[in-house]
Amino acid sequence: MEAQNLAVKSEVIVSPTCWKLCEQEQIQTKLLGGKRALKVQRMEHMSVSERQDAAGQFDQHAKMRRLERIRHRRPALLMSSDPTAAAKMNKHIPATALRKLDVDMPLHLWSELRPVTSLFIQLQFSAEANLLDLRRGLCDANRMISAIISPHKGEINKGLLFDKGCTFLCVFGMSGAKLHHESTRALESALQIFSTCSTSLRKLEAMSIGVTSGTVFCGLCGHPERAEHTVIGHKVNLGARLMVHYPRLVSCDEDTYKASRLPSYLFKELPKTKLKGVTDPGPIYQYVGITDKCIFDMGLTKERSEYGPLLGREVEIDLFERSLKAYETLGQPHILAYAGILGSGKSHLLTELAFLGQATGHRVVTMGLTEANMRQSFSAIRMLVARALGLQAGETCEDRQRTLQAKLQGAIEESSYCLLNDIFLVKLPSSEGQVMSEEALKSRRNEKPTLGGEFGIFVIDNAHFIDPASWTVMWPVLQSVTLFMVMSLAPGHKRTESFFKAAADSTTSQRISCLHLEELKPAAVVQKVCQDLGVVSIPRDLARFLIQRSSGIPYYCEELLHCLRRNNMLLFSTGRQDKKVEDNWEGLIASAVEATPVVSATSSSSARNNSGRVCTIRADVSLETTVLPATLKEIALAELDRITLQKQMVLKFAAIIGPVFTTQLLAHILPTCTRHQMNYLLDMLVSDNILKWLKDTGVPRDIQGAREGPATSQQAGSGVERPSTSKETTEQQAGVLAFCAPLLREAAYELWPKRQRASTQRKCAAFLEKHAHKCRSCHGGDFVAFHRFAVPSPQDGEKCQGSADEDDWHSWEALVLAGEQLTKDRTHTPEGSANALQPQQAFSEEEFRASERFPPEGKWTTAQPSRTKEKDGGPCSCKCEAVIESVLVPLARHYVATGNASRAFYYLLECAAAYLHVSNSYMALMKLNEAEVLRNSMGKTATVLDCFEEATFFSLKAEVCCNLGRVGLAKKMTRQALSLLKKRFPQTRAGAFVKSLWERFQGALCDTNRRTPSLPLEARRKKLAWMLQQTRCLSLLGHLYSLEGTSGGRRFSRLAARMKANVDRRMDSSQEEDSHPDNCLSIPAFLSVS
Repeated sequence: MEAQNLAVKSEVIVSPTCWKLCEQEQIQTKLLGGKRALKVQRMEHMSVSERQDAAGQFDQHAKMRRLERIRHRRPALLMSSDPTAAAKMNKHIPATALRKLDVDMPLHLWSELRPVTSLFIQLQFSAEANLLDLRRGLCDANRMISAIISPHKGEINKGLLFDKGCTFLCVFGMSGAKLHHESTRALESALQIFSTCSTSLRKLEAMSIGVTSGTVFCGLCGHPERAEHTVIGHKVNLGARLMVHYPRLVSCDEDTYKASRLPSYLFKELPKTKLKGVTDPGPIYQYVGITDKCIFDMGLTKERSEYGPLLGREVEIDLFERSLKAYETLGQPHILAYAGILGSGKSHLLTELAFLGQATGHRVVTMGLTEANMRQSFSAIRMLVARALGLQAGETCEDRQRTLQAKLQGAIEESSYCLLNDIFLVKLPSSEGQVMSEEALKSRRNEKPTLGGEFGIFVIDNAHFIDPASWTVMWPVLQSVTLFMVMSLAPGHKRTESFFKAAADSTTSQRISCLHLEELKPAAVVQKVCQDLGVVSIPRDLARFLIQRSSGIPYYCEELLHCLRRNNMLLFSTGRQDKKVEDNWEGLIASAVEATPVVSATSSSSARNNSGRVCTIRADVSLETTVLPATLKEIALAELDRITLQKQMVLKFAAIIGPVFTTQLLAHILPTCTRHQMNYLLDMLVSDNILKWLKDTGVPRDIQGAREGPATSQQAGSGVERPSTSKETTEQQAGVLAFCAPLLREAAYELWPKRQRASTQRKCAAFLEKHAHKCRSCHGGDFVAFHRFAVPSPQDGEKCQGSADEDDWHSWEALVLAGEQLTKDRTHTPEGSANALQPQQAFSEEEFRASERFPPEGKWTTAQPSRTKEKDGGPCSCKCEAVIESVLVPLARHYVATGNASRAFYYLLECAAAYLHVSNSYMALMKLNEAEVLRNSMGKTATVLDCFEEATFFSLKAEVCCNLGRVGLAKKMTRQALSLLKKRFPQTRAGAFVKSLWERFQGALCDTNRRTPSLPLEARRKKLAWMLQQTRCLSLLGHLYSLEGTSGGRRFSRLAARMKANVDRRMDSSQEEDSHPDNCLSIPAFLSVS
């Protein structure tokens, strides 16, 4: 510190400790007056031999670091003479870093953008504490904190000792350590740490804890030779500020408060204060935990929907009604237990059952438990009795005393009322001289008061959190007393297992019924969405998106809807109105969005409470690129962290490719250290039901003779057999896989930091660009004729016509299979939802194609064989639609993500042209709309588009407008395209007359002088691309004018035909010039224009 304070610009100051470690004979220093530090004046230059020795030592060190046994650990960890040195040093390395070191994960893959919960703990010791007291206190604090957070997979990331005291940074949810209810675990741990340290640490003067939740950077910081594994981000800084500005309590931010999903009475909002470096922290809360007064307010946390009954739970509700009827008529006691995973709707179901019980005239006693109740003895039975006796939150002590005396009169002796003082926070008088043993006190507490003999229903949410002490009291009561109880359970808890065992036991099965909550059927999901939005119908695309993403889990569906509404991605209107649509591109997009198929709710309550409102998706919104909500991301990451780090690495790379991927592309982007284990890891992921094999496309030549082993269960079901694989298999097997859960893929994708993800996406694009062409039956080539020659492209133009070698052919087959699956996922109704999706208006993609007034190739192009009605698998069946989904669409997505707007625009145009090629004008319209949005953003960043790209953009717009019957708009777009192609078309009859004379002259000139100046090959290719685009625009324009049936229309149509003929002559002339073998530039048959 002294040397640092003495240093000024352009000076080197050395501390005494540093000077002892230096080669003092090589350095000349000057002692600063009155200081221990030294100022460096000059250094002796090294001789040649000394430099060589130093370089040799450096090379030897580099070789040592490259040794396989050292990996990323420092040599000191493995080369020490003490055999236990490495184990001792490993204790000071974070557990997350050790796990990655053990699997030799490359350093550039350590970093992630991960949602975590961080705890900043500040300990301030008194001024009287000496060095020994401070050391003992820090050791004890470290031990206590580790013991509390370790069961929840939390870890101490760093400990800091500075002038403000001692600070520990603890992190929950690091890589491989994500658990469900992370925020709840962190808050409970913080409160436990606060209580334990405050009472156990000697000479501790003050303590404060700040808890924050959010996405932060988790990974390595600093030089690779001396990196630190830590967390960095806004939420980490906010936690430090909360720790400092809200002393002597446990504070948390709003995100932690919401993510915990704990009752509001466990928190207390704190006054706002200015935080350094934080502009708007939002509301700040103090977490107080479960207090004695909370027992009167721990009811059900969910509220019943205002729109009607709970949907999709008819079986569960029917079981409740039948059991309740038997209880009423026969007096049979019964316990109903509903078990379901997180988000399955247990709390909503219990709220609905409580409402139904009250509607039948029963008194319903509700109670909701949290994980904190597990650590408080008798808390569950205490709360249940308090709520059964009618003790309400907010009552005074006197009110509770009167309620207890009225309820218990005649049930127990008045002299025993005083035993309830500590239990229910009252001050009932005790009899003079009354003394009671502990055994008698316990027996009194276990007495069961009679509540007037009236029927009552007890509803307990999260009954798996009943503490053991309460359970020892409740279980005998449940078996001996006639009552009706309904509870919810979560799998994986001992209490849940005991209930299911009791339900299977013949002696108790008549009194206990357990039911697993299944996923909602697609029809119920649609009805729930319409009910929650208050609409009569939703777009089919939205229904498909929610059905696939939610997997039938109500909470997932609610969070996805909340995310869409929060980001203003949905529009609402009072039905479809016959209003006049403007004849422009924006009007066409709006009408197409409104005309998309919709799904109506069949629930009468939904239709009755929404006043005829309908929901639509905004025109500039793509549901496929929607960012995953933070709540669902944490749930998905908790599932992801259950698997090994090697499997996670494979999934992260596969997630970048997409929901369906080929093994060839995955092997292309995987790091070398993982590639040789790819087959083994993929098989393991398939057995874990994370991935699924679609089909094998063939066996590479190097393993064709390998012995085949038994297929996995998934392969046996689909008839797929593949070569046996082992952990050390190095051959690449060709195949296509898909993610079983879309949420898992999206969560893995969002873990990537932007820079690393962009680097991997560039690799994906380089692989896919080799296959960005038409299929073999369509003779290859760009979908926009000679597109790659008109616009500079990294792809080799000589190899664009098809795949050259066998490996590329295997890749092509795999991509076709992947594209067919992607097309099915995009267009087909999910399994089991055919009856749910009842379109009010038939306007799907297939029906959109059938409704087109003109085919995309129309009369203005050469007749082509049908590409959409070929028999699949036939020798001439077209695979272009599969190529669009697996090659062109991902290419546009990858380039958008990497920030290469020009290349993204290039492939969006290819997508639009390809969709027109397969007669799908609706998807062509959607891709052109994406291109429009991208083009507008490029204008803001001063990115200049190629003139040919602009012309192609308007030309494709014109074709789509023509197909949809917008003739006037199509003419406008075609003229604009021709103008950009330097081929203006007149708008008046006089102009047409003059232009016709000029074209006749140009035609005669071409007939007499067919020789053209020689141009370089690239220039000739670009010129040919321009002429082909001019021909296509003129052909379309001539067709549009021929539809008018007027003399003026026929005049303009003849002019367009004449201009097209002149362009054809120039193309023929160029073809003759390039007939030489060295300058071969022939036009493929499919590009010829009549």
